[in-house]
Amino acid sequence: MRGAILGLTAAFSVLAVLPAARAGTPYPVKMKCAVGGEAFTHTATGSYSTWGSRPDGKPYGSWIFPMPLPVCPGNGLVMYRDFDKAEIAALTGLVASPEYKALVAAKETPYYRAAWLEGRLKPGSEDVPWILLQATWEADDEPARQARYDREFVAAANAQPAKPTELIWAVLQARAANAERQLGDFDAAARRLAAVDPAVFQPRTDGQPDPDAKNRPGWAAFYKELSVVIARRDPAREPLDMIDEGQAAWLCKQMPDRSKAQPAGFCERPEIAKRTAEMRD
Repeated sequence: MRGAILGLTAAFSVLAVLPAARAGTPYPVKMKCAVGGEAFTHTATGSYSTWGSRPDGKPYGSWIFPMPLPVCPGNGLVMYRDFDKAEIAALTGLVASPEYKALVAAKETPYYRAAWLEGRLKPGSEDVPWILLQATWEADDEPARQARYDREFVAAANAQPAKPTELIWAVLQARAANAERQLGDFDAAARRLAAVDPAVFQPRTDGQPDPDAKNRPGWAAFYKELSVVIARRDPAREPLDMIDEGQAAWLCKQMPDRSKAQPAGFCERPEIAKRTAEMRD
């Protein structure tokens, strides 16, 4: 999971394509529920394209993001990873619990339920905040639920032990600061970014291998761009100056009143206006 997190569009793509330009390749996967043995079919994809991402990490692409998780139709167990025998025994009780049944009944999203399960299978798991972050993407059409998930993601990030010299910790802080920004807590977001030592974005100097070397510059740039958006107190989930240029042009095209675009005058920039005009044609 670490590699996927660190490489998840830290620096933004320059591809000028729109979502309709590429397609995923869906195929059925026959599965067996880890609890109860129910057989069901999950739709996966063999390939997909992406072109940049939002500041919360959700990619723009030709498939569904986050990647849909297999869910057992009967008991609602989310098969978000492989489980060992001990975990399956624990899951049997968890999915039958009133708490989990309430999550299913409330239509909490698969990733949200996966985070709940992971937190009980492995208390203190460092994967929980990352799973919750993806749950916030699932709630795009439900602002109240999304805000609640954002708050829970921030709380889960805060619960992780500080590792100020590790890039993965700095990335978690960036995502948490962005969630605070989206919630309108701009001061907290600014304080969080300011608390991160910029040295974490510099190459290692101790002569040891640095598997994060190629990702450090992109995340340093992300911090600077996010700081600008926080400073202007912009809560947008898709700040125009932090997303793929083609996607930004598409959003400009959809705006009924471009005078409200942030940053001011963005939609009138020559390169954006040109792309918007091409879409219109």
